[in-house]
Amino acid sequence: MRVIFSCENTAYMRWQAELLHYSYARSGMHAQLTALVSQTDEPLDGFTCETFGVSNYKTRLSDDIYQPLNKPGGICEWVARGGRRDETILIVDPDSFFVRPISSPGPLPAGEAFADAHDYMRPDLHYNRLVLDRHCSRECRALVQPVGIYILIRSDDLTALAPGWLEKTMDIRSDKVCRAKLPDNGWISEMLAYAIAAAEYGIRHRISRFAQSTGTGSLKRPIIHYCFPVNANGRDWRKEQLEPVLWSKWDYKPWEHPPVDHATTAESRELLCGLAELALKKRTAAPQNGKKRVRR
Repeated sequence: MRVIFSCENTAYMRWQAELLHYSYARSGMHAQLTALVSQTDEPLDGFTCETFGVSNYKTRLSDDIYQPLNKPGGICEWVARGGRRDETILIVDPDSFFVRPISSPGPLPAGEAFADAHDYMRPDLHYNRLVLDRHCSRECRALVQPVGIYILIRSDDLTALAPGWLEKTMDIRSDKVCRAKLPDNGWISEMLAYAIAAAEYGIRHRISRFAQSTGTGSLKRPIIHYCFPVNANGRDWRKEQLEPVLWSKWDYKPWEHPPVDHATTAESRELLCGLAELALKKRTAAPQNGKKRVRR
């Protein structure tokens, strides 16, 4: 098994990649971890895992910056390098924190994959029905599953569907009718594109339980996906909320000490404890060059 994730060569993404790699090794994962790094004007530096440089796709659409386009674009370039056709690939996001290792299931049968299910991806939701009507072949609409990150798939199946994933992402994101109806200005266009491309290619997913997000109060699954802020009250984060946020990846400055003592849920404590461990290592290893050290 090989594990890959897409990220951009920026300070914001590099610290997430470092935390991912730290938790990965800490949890006992041994499979090769590879960052598909979209190029920027910054020098490629600071990644502790294997890297594979790819183009930056986020500005490929006219008058739009859409960072999730880097995932299917980068994967298209990565699979083109070749490799074992039956290799098992686990696709994760950079804002992932491993709690326990994920065992390789061995070679998957062709056309079979695993993926986490997401309620907002349900085909019966009105905005998703609109996307399917406009961007999925009629005969495959009933085959679309409400799946997305995290994905475990054969290398040859990923190679075959990646170009369609990229093309459909661009089509859906560029469709003003769909974008007006989709939540968050069409942020899930890339996820819908994957689900449609997989259905049209004939991939069937077994529903997995790879990850829980912040705010669930659970550590039953092996990965914490800190895609949303950690609330001070421990409940799910909501964009319209008035409750104070305890910690967020959007505001975090590496390598400050996170507010571990105030975390109220199991997954937030585990995440912030792990981040605190890595931050301490980073501060301790920082060269004594006269600059002020970050203090707790």
